[in-house]
Amino acid sequence: MVNRPGPTREPSGGQMTRRAWASLAGAALLAAARQTARAAGLTWDTPVRGGVGYERRYRVDAQVVLFSVPLLRRAGVGAATAAWHEASEGDGTTRFLEFAAYSLPDRAAGLNRLGFIQERIRLGQAGMAEAIYFGLMTASAEESAEEARHALHSTASQSAFTAVDARIQSHSMETATAHFTAPSALSLGHRTQLEQMARQALAAAPRQAVDLPLDGAPPPPFLDALADLLRQPNGGEGRYIYNSRLYRLRLRRAPDAKAGEYFRARRLASGAVIAVTGALQRASNGKRIDFRLWVEEAATHPVPLRIEYQPKSYLRLAFEAET
Repeated sequence: MVNRPGPTREPSGGQMTRRAWASLAGAALLAAARQTARAAGLTWDTPVRGGVGYERRYRVDAQVVLFSVPLLRRAGVGAATAAWHEASEGDGTTRFLEFAAYSLPDRAAGLNRLGFIQERIRLGQAGMAEAIYFGLMTASAEESAEEARHALHSTASQSAFTAVDARIQSHSMETATAHFTAPSALSLGHRTQLEQMARQALAAAPRQAVDLPLDGAPPPPFLDALADLLRQPNGGEGRYIYNSRLYRLRLRRAPDAKAGEYFRARRLASGAVIAVTGALQRASNGKRIDFRLWVEEAATHPVPLRIEYQPKSYLRLAFEAET
């Protein structure tokens, strides 16, 4: 008689099934792959060398509005900078983008606010291959003009900040958000100190892994999506991802002869100037945010000449290029 093996039975109780082992092994391999990709991918340690670089400095003007009616306008309540650098490498191009803005408390009724976002993107023949971004901003909870008035001339010794950090790759994204407090007297002039505090807070924050669609290129971060659309002669529509959420971005372009004369007279432009009307919105029917900006039509790296944006219902901001 030949003893034939019977049907294999799955272990029960506290024993792990083959399916569970396979799932665990797959998760471990995916985590290892992500860790290897992080180690071999983009970092903030290596500067973008050579190539081309464009930067602008802005004066920030503020306007208080009530039911869309302007009530008060004050120039020079803050300052901002924008940067666009690109360098060609053996396997593609590395792009660095940054926008930073901050208030001047002596011009802004004691209000001390700051924020910046920086992105580093590796571009290949098929488009974006990888991106990292890091942002830091003062946490501002004011939603009405009355709440904003109470925030003026604050005597609080500490201010709240929010920091974000993310890596976008071909089919996945990892992101983290952290909240921390720092002395209220710190401003963008203490950027190194604030960045160190933000990095420490982010190191202790949980990282969220997000799987991206397998079809097509991964969605870029915001500044990179905006930069690519600004290069399109007819504007158009794109998408970007921020804090694991997908957004839509739309731009419409129109010539602005008056703005062209103004910026040429200030020697900030040499040719025609285009007014760009933009809108961004969460892909899942979020609130639409509108903005406007002006760029030189023939610019290969169109860093804006002016930006207009309404971050609150009662506040409009204008960023006017000075250099």
